[in-house]
Amino acid sequence: MDFPVTYQRKVRFSDSDAQGIVFNGNYLTYFDDTITDYFDALGIPWDEFTGRGYEMVLARAEVDFRSSARIGDVLLTGARVARIGTTSVVFELRTWELESGRTVVEGREVQVVVDAETFQKTPVPDFFVEAVERLQGPVER
Repeated sequence: MDFPVTYQRKVRFSDSDAQGIVFNGNYLTYFDDTITDYFDALGIPWDEFTGRGYEMVLARAEVDFRSSARIGDVLLTGARVARIGTTSVVFELRTWELESGRTVVEGREVQVVVDAETFQKTPVPDFFVEAVERLQGPVER
């Protein structure tokens, strides 16, 4: 799977749990950081997206753990949009260890587009869809 955007992070002590491996909840933070970079790659920084009257809220998150990451590992997390619905965007994400290429986690997030003032669902804006397709090509609808 091709990921048009990747986020790199060296695992720090603060990322780890008592077992010395990355605490499972941190992968959702890595996903969020990668999606932030995805917006930047679209040419629509988050503050511009919200400035146009939109927000995205997380409706569902899935994480499949494949292997452990430890302090000092350099991780890459890739993101791509897998599907755009009427009001939702499905991101596919994968984190792997840079040196070996070993997959650490795979995941999906369903983000729902809402009006920034009312937080009511609203259609995915055309400017977002057009930017996604410029970045990674046609997307399932």
